[in-house]
Amino acid sequence: MKLWTSPHLARWVLLLPALVYLNSFDGPFQYDDRHAIVGNPHLRTLANLPAFFVDPSLFSADPAFAMYRPLLLCTFALNHALSGYEVWSYHLFSLGLHLWAVWLVFRIGELLLAERAWAGVAALVFGVHPVNSEAVNYLSSRSEVLAGGFFLWAFLLYLRRRGEGWVGGAFLAGLLSKTTVIALPAVLASHQLVLPGRPLKEEKRLYLVLGLLALGYVLVVWRFLSKAVGAPVRSYAEQWWSQVKALVFYLKLLLWPSGLNVDHQFQVSESLFDPYAASAFALVLSLLFLAFYHRRRHPLPLFLLLFGLAALAPASLVPLNVLVNEHRLYLSSAAFALALGYGAGELARRGWAGPVGWAGVLVVLVLGATTLARNQVWGSERRLWADAVAKAPDMARPRFLLAEALAAEGQAEEAIERMEEGLRRDPRFLLGYARLGQWRQAQGRPDLALAAYQRGLAVPAQGRLGKTPQQAALWAGVGEVRAGAGDWPGSLEAYRQALALVPDQPEWCNNAGNVLQELGRHREALALHQRALERGPTDPRTWVNLGSAQYSLGELQAARQSFARAAELEPGYTLAWANLAVVQERLGEGEAALESRRRAGQAP
Repeated sequence: MKLWTSPHLARWVLLLPALVYLNSFDGPFQYDDRHAIVGNPHLRTLANLPAFFVDPSLFSADPAFAMYRPLLLCTFALNHALSGYEVWSYHLFSLGLHLWAVWLVFRIGELLLAERAWAGVAALVFGVHPVNSEAVNYLSSRSEVLAGGFFLWAFLLYLRRRGEGWVGGAFLAGLLSKTTVIALPAVLASHQLVLPGRPLKEEKRLYLVLGLLALGYVLVVWRFLSKAVGAPVRSYAEQWWSQVKALVFYLKLLLWPSGLNVDHQFQVSESLFDPYAASAFALVLSLLFLAFYHRRRHPLPLFLLLFGLAALAPASLVPLNVLVNEHRLYLSSAAFALALGYGAGELARRGWAGPVGWAGVLVVLVLGATTLARNQVWGSERRLWADAVAKAPDMARPRFLLAEALAAEGQAEEAIERMEEGLRRDPRFLLGYARLGQWRQAQGRPDLALAAYQRGLAVPAQGRLGKTPQQAALWAGVGEVRAGAGDWPGSLEAYRQALALVPDQPEWCNNAGNVLQELGRHREALALHQRALERGPTDPRTWVNLGSAQYSLGELQAARQSFARAAELEPGYTLAWANLAVVQERLGEGEAALESRRRAGQAP
């Protein structure tokens, strides 16, 4: 085949994957992108770049999602500086990282496979394989592509014997992108143990450097890892046997990538006595046995199998919320692609070069066409989650997220219907009841909103689902409905329940303070507004609420400062100017009061 023998093969290796992803640049922010990118104020200035390396809480708008991925945050901040929240630059950057990884697979293939043509097969399969479309399209999964690139670069530097300084630098950059790169030393050790010509004992300095870097990294991120390790979302037996079954599931996706889904319908296995887990365990052991048995004549397949398993190990050993994700396959798919390249080369050496070449072209075209279609699914939140609902009919989460997407499009009734479907599958999802209540309030149906909130509060507490922020949101919803009905004592009691669970939520502190002002309890209201101000010192509405309480207590100078601060923070905030004018008039500042009334649109 001319493609595989072309002197321009290296160009095709980059061009074809680039063409496959050209229809992905309009894909919107999805799911975790909301808190990690769109709602994350820390990404809106390049001045925060150094802070990303010392403060993990900057990872998200919500400190509860803190993670230590500073290089990833740097890339997002650069995207924001370039295009704000226009998605094209984010997708362009992610595609550029993917093409870099494709190029690295090509160069690694040249060294491992010894023939440029089959390295090209491997790189193209990796570049256009639809299982990687999630990592490329889903912007929050850029961590997988960025970390994968540094992992592959470190491995290439190791193969080229560039020394522990270069390999260690790439390894560190990968760790600063995502924890999964910590598997690199295991991959390097597997290479030295399985493939001839590089004794393990000759690389003591390399492993010392990598070990120290890994240890330092673990010490930095331990407070996040300890939550997953010390309070796992499922037992370790359930995790490990489920992940054994997941290995076969992942292999199926690599060999036959049909049924791709952002949220697969995958069930927990509790022990080896689960027939699916037992069958999967037997298959994995069989593959390892076959690869080990043939290691003398064909050592590379054994190494690539160990490579793929090691790359999956960090996400498989530690219990995570989601059992299986396609983006976790990013590095393992590189090992899989290299194994295909090796198999193609072996067949070609046995006289099948022509058929293998044509088969390679067909495989690349089919995989590329499938990725093009998958990009279209990622092009819309509604389309993505509707696809997930269709492919995982027993799962609740896709219905919840489809409901959110429909609500964002103004399809309130359909959103409510989908949310109810999800709650029938998982009635413990308290946030679903909160969303129902919010949507019913927006429809002007406080009675139905209150019923939704109360349904959620009636859900029995179960383990980690006991007293949670989701329950607090339900109480806050009750407080808002009762305030709207003029039931101030009932509203105050509901907000107190919410603040007992989440003490410093600024909006709830403000709302409870406003209720206290309605009840004439201004000193208590002042304390709550001050609590809100500690968490949100740049919120002009908090300053207005604070000023109102101060005014009611006769603290006119303090009230004037609060209203003036609100107007400074938001010059178009007419209520701040109007209240400031009232205080200025009380203080005898007539000219200033006239100017404030003019700014409030109340000038005579």
